[in-house]
Amino acid sequence: MSDLDRVRQRLALSQQHTFPLHMQAFGMDLVVNEGVFSPRDFHSWRWYAENFPSVAGKSVLEIGCGFGLPGLYLARLGATSMVACDIDPKAVANTLENAARNGIRNVKVIESDIFSNIPSDQKFDFIFWNCPSIFAPRDYEYRDSLERGAINPGYKLLRRFLSEGPDFLTEAGSILLGLASDARDDLFSEILMANDLTSVLLGSASDRHVSVTYRIFSIGKRGRKQPL
Repeated sequence: MSDLDRVRQRLALSQQHTFPLHMQAFGMDLVVNEGVFSPRDFHSWRWYAENFPSVAGKSVLEIGCGFGLPGLYLARLGATSMVACDIDPKAVANTLENAARNGIRNVKVIESDIFSNIPSDQKFDFIFWNCPSIFAPRDYEYRDSLERGAINPGYKLLRRFLSEGPDFLTEAGSILLGLASDARDDLFSEILMANDLTSVLLGSASDRHVSVTYRIFSIGKRGRKQPL
């Protein structure tokens, strides 16, 4: 079975729960609604939340917020501002619901296709995306909205993120990219070179549930000292 077939199977199984799911995480009372990535089946959110650099006094943009973590947790850790966005309106609504349930006010949640609805003059100290890592042919057509969070046709999403992202950074800011070990690292390297970017691996850890390693990279312009 290919990686593409396996992730399709996991996505289908992830919706065979009774929704909404209720869970406790990082001292928060959370719900996960139907049609949103299930944290019971996809576990990377917890590792990224626990291994994120300090956000105290920082402005943060999270792409692909899903049900709200790690973004809401980072907002509680002292970020001066947190913008969380997702292309899926169900995910946006779910994150807004969880922010309200937990009294988190220093977060703005919007619907956006990567940077499409982010004001061009807004700058961030950190831009984070747990990017879809499963490669598919460029002409692949998504079967549903959930597939957008796991499958990356032709790596077009990663190309957009890394080509547009630097324009939304503060002078000392950096892109933080979550990219699992099932990614096409050859294409990742190609995209970095094409955009004159360099990356530093900040950390990695294996997932005991599936045979994949989570990784987080700090990315900035080549020749500029990484701020982390």
